[in-house]
Amino acid sequence: MITGKNVLLRSWKEGDLALLRDMRNDVSLQAQLLARPRGSDENQVREWLKGFSGANDSFIFILADPADDTALGFLQFKNTDFVSRNTELGVCLASSAQGRGIGSEVLALASAYMRDTWGLGKIWLKVRDDNTAAIKCYEKAGFKHCGKLSNHVFISGAWHDVALMELFLS
Repeated sequence: MITGKNVLLRSWKEGDLALLRDMRNDVSLQAQLLARPRGSDENQVREWLKGFSGANDSFIFILADPADDTALGFLQFKNTDFVSRNTELGVCLASSAQGRGIGSEVLALASAYMRDTWGLGKIWLKVRDDNTAAIKCYEKAGFKHCGKLSNHVFISGAWHDVALMELFLS
């Protein structure tokens, strides 16, 4: 477990499944995550978590309230390259947890963990270029724009550009 002032990064547990199911079925939230809802039930969410947890190149943390351990969202690292020392970040906060500064704290805790525990030198991410709240949070955490994929994803009947961002940890 990684403990911050306003958030915990911990492993998943059965009590988290309902929130994660709701998040994975939220059409507008999934569109912001460059994904589409899959009609997930709790069993499918459990299998997703097990698969992610068991992969050699991935990490997943539940973001939780330190006061009562209630799940607030999740953080994932995937496509981790331990030779080139980089990983792809994905973060998702429930709407009730947004706008409270938790995202900035999550990024700081996660960056320190990947640098200090795994020796990684860079975290990179993809974000819809119209997701201004997320981009501002990433910029505040030190992420820099490093590219753009034009008309890259087709979601909700429209093409969307994707911004690429990176943070050097060393």
